[in-house]
Amino acid sequence: MKVKSKIVARYKDNGKLKAIATVCLDGKFLITGVRVADCRKGLAVFMPSREVQEGEYKDICFPITAGLYQKIKDNVLETYHRSEEAAEQESGVYEEERQNWK
Repeated sequence: MKVKSKIVARYKDNGKLKAIATVCLDGKFLITGVRVADCRKGLAVFMPSREVQEGEYKDICFPITAGLYQKIKDNVLETYHRSEEAAEQESGVYEEERQNWK
C-alpha cells in the first residue's frame, strides 16, 4: 500500500503536540487529523480520535495491521522531519536577509 503524508500545521509552543498531518492511502483514502506528539520515548504518531465520555477518547479510524501502522508512522515522521528542516532553512534565509538590511 502506498502511503503519502503532508504536514498541514506545525506547533512550536503547544506543549507535546508538534504537528498535524494528513495521510493518503493508495491515492484513494484520506485521513485528516493525524497528530505528531513528543512523548517520553520520542516522537509518536496518533490517529484522529474523538471524546466519547469525559476524558475517554476513541480512535475514529486506525490501521488493522502492525505493518500498515508502521508504514504510516514512518512516513508521517519522515515528512515531519523534512518540514522541520525546511522551516529551519527558511528562518535562516529570513534572518540572513534581515541582517543584510541593517
